[in-house]
Amino acid sequence: MGIFDKPFIRSFKINDEEIFFELVVSFKVKHMRLQIEDDRLKLVLPRGVGLYQAEDFVKAKIGWIKKHLRNTNNNSGKVLFLGKEIKIKQEFELFSKHHKVKYSNSELKIVSPSGSKADVKNIYSSWLRQQAKEYIATRAYKLARENNFVVNKISIRGQTTRWGSCSSKYNLSFNFKLMQFRQEVIDYVIFHELCHLIEMNHSKSFWSLLKKFCPDYKFLKSELKNSGSI
Repeated sequence: MGIFDKPFIRSFKINDEEIFFELVVSFKVKHMRLQIEDDRLKLVLPRGVGLYQAEDFVKAKIGWIKKHLRNTNNNSGKVLFLGKEIKIKQEFELFSKHHKVKYSNSELKIVSPSGSKADVKNIYSSWLRQQAKEYIATRAYKLARENNFVVNKISIRGQTTRWGSCSSKYNLSFNFKLMQFRQEVIDYVIFHELCHLIEMNHSKSFWSLLKKFCPDYKFLKSELKNSGSI
């Protein structure tokens, strides 16, 4: 086998079926590795491994290949993130031990361990919750500081009936699913709870106060209500 510095397409004939794959030779790996990316098979070899060894490896994993190529097609779809529709795609990597999630160019790519039965929507929810901890908490503290609200603690939860809540101890809580909406909607919910720090009700005084910070609150409230979520 020659030494190949760039990926290229090869194939093996296994049980009268042509199996095409992208072949990559790498200094970084010590063992042969199979991956499924963008509905295609990728074989990564350590330098010094011959094609005969690679073919035997692929033959031994043919069941895994067919199963996970099929699952990759089934586990694609679209979800929302910050008000935009993004593509969600699950791929599989042989010998991987953990789910790896990466967001780039409006695509959420999930690389899962071989044989994983985890629902991609559950993985997406976990990722969305983590994004909320970083984005919503930071944004809420920023808006509170800029508008002279006193806030104690901010937490992210998965409430089934509320987008946010406020306690008498100046603690705020927000639903991680807010990360599906655009920033203006998230800001509306944040200001809604911040105003409850002063007006712990939904009186005329509360709505008047909210309008000072969020003039379009009625429209944003309607957008949230009509989303079909929660």
